[in-house]
Amino acid sequence: MRGFCSRFLPYIGCGSAAHNIPSMENPIPITGKGFFFMFKCSRLAKMSLLLALVLAMLTAGGCGGPRANREPDAGMQQRTASLMVAGRTNVYRMPVYEEAGGRVWVPVAEAVRPMGLKLHEANGITAIGDTDAAYVIRTDSSQALAGDSKIVLPQAPRQLGNKLYMTKQSLARLLGTNVDWDSKLYRLNVDAIDDREMFNARGRVTAKGMVDAKSDSMQPLAAAPEVDENAVVEYAKGFLGTPYQFGAEAYAQSRKFDCSSFTRHVFDRFGVDLPRSSRAQSQLGTTVEENDLRPGDLMFFYTPNRYESNKIVGHVGLYAGNGKFIQTYGDPGVVVSDFNAYWQGRFLFGKRVSQ
Repeated sequence: MRGFCSRFLPYIGCGSAAHNIPSMENPIPITGKGFFFMFKCSRLAKMSLLLALVLAMLTAGGCGGPRANREPDAGMQQRTASLMVAGRTNVYRMPVYEEAGGRVWVPVAEAVRPMGLKLHEANGITAIGDTDAAYVIRTDSSQALAGDSKIVLPQAPRQLGNKLYMTKQSLARLLGTNVDWDSKLYRLNVDAIDDREMFNARGRVTAKGMVDAKSDSMQPLAAAPEVDENAVVEYAKGFLGTPYQFGAEAYAQSRKFDCSSFTRHVFDRFGVDLPRSSRAQSQLGTTVEENDLRPGDLMFFYTPNRYESNKIVGHVGLYAGNGKFIQTYGDPGVVVSDFNAYWQGRFLFGKRVSQ
């Protein structure tokens, strides 16, 4: 597993080669667990593979030992602040650190919890999400992933005491929303995130290709492939009972799924190459309203929290028809669920990625 660290984790800041991304002309061989890949693929495929391998580090060793606790720098003052998300105060006693120049460091777990997001941490790597990773950050590295897209944070996350902290600027860059600090009230204000607006773009998917959507990490190609919808559903049902694991590696290695690796694996069988995370998958295909769902459509959900205006894609399933869908999010693994009032209340939109 250390081979994965030395070859992939540099691209999110583990080492000095953070910007030495391989080119199409210079593929990098990747070894580990007895298998071999040639890193010679499209930009989106590279990022999808990167995310899967980064998430694999969450459940395995490699790239150093546990994260070390660090004392705040001289001149840093600890403050007790409140957190306001979408115009409503949620946390009243949040420990923040303020530098002499006014820069504020915010505890990541407390900042994202009101949005229904959880932290999954191992060996200095932190995945943030619900049933799969919406974001991936690394302690002391400015390289991060939002969905499958690589981003650069203004300041690297830091371990202060026993908590992971980010500046308000880096938190805003990661979440893609406004984050403001009120120095008079000692209050952090985080704007609502609504993925219905961010990712409700229409696009076209192609077999083993990208989509025509508003993202610089995607390449426009031809029309969506023709796929037998019933065959997709039946193939998906063949995995009923397969165990769930957050950040699961490819099924061939792990024999497990999280929500987005499941849909990705199913559609790969039919020539549709989906990215790794549910947020990235939500950018693909043609938007479908609830009443227009048909078998084989992807269904995107948000995680319930206290704020109706926060609608972050946190889960994906596959519509099976007759008011049912196939999904995985915990025990007992892959299941067929009723699209009942609970799930209807969480539903954001559907996406059709095949004809």
